[in-house]
Amino acid sequence: MNLEAIDLSILLPAFAAGLLVTATHVPLGTQVLARGIVFIDLAIAQIAGCGVLLADQLGFEAQGAAVQVAALAAALGGALLLTWTERVFADVHEAVIGVVFVLAATGGVLLLASNVHGGEHLRDLLVGQILWSQWSRLAWVGAVYAGILALWLGFGPRLGRTGFYCCSRWRSRCRSSWSVSTSCSPR
Repeated sequence: MNLEAIDLSILLPAFAAGLLVTATHVPLGTQVLARGIVFIDLAIAQIAGCGVLLADQLGFEAQGAAVQVAALAAALGGALLLTWTERVFADVHEAVIGVVFVLAATGGVLLLASNVHGGEHLRDLLVGQILWSQWSRLAWVGAVYAGILALWLGFGPRLGRTGFYCCSRWRSRCRSSWSVSTSCSPR
């Protein structure tokens, strides 16, 4: 093995990104399992992805704050919708979550269909680029994750389901956007 080929300037930020993921995914993931709502994060992530694609379709810059606001607004709307459906359709809520996921994924594909760079946007949306993490972006992610953890560990039960869904979604949005293509920082 050639140890000289190891580039710590690439590996250390990726390792730090992995630690950040672990810091929030473990406490929030245990809540997902405890609540029995395994697909909720995927459904809300898909809804937030539609918000990003819609913002792109409306001409907002991919790395701008407007895209982050669109993602957060879509995620909040999805969280409110799924909180309501949990009360109304409690016995089939997991199926409702699955349907919402499929509808959001279909909406994303439809939004990308008319975009010349749709395939690239879809790939960037779906692919985690942890290896290309940058310290400057990780600083924002770390700050957001610290806020999410403080909020969840301090007020978790009082936040209710909507608060849990929003914390979980914002954590996932930052995780999927810390590479060189976009950032969860409010630029």
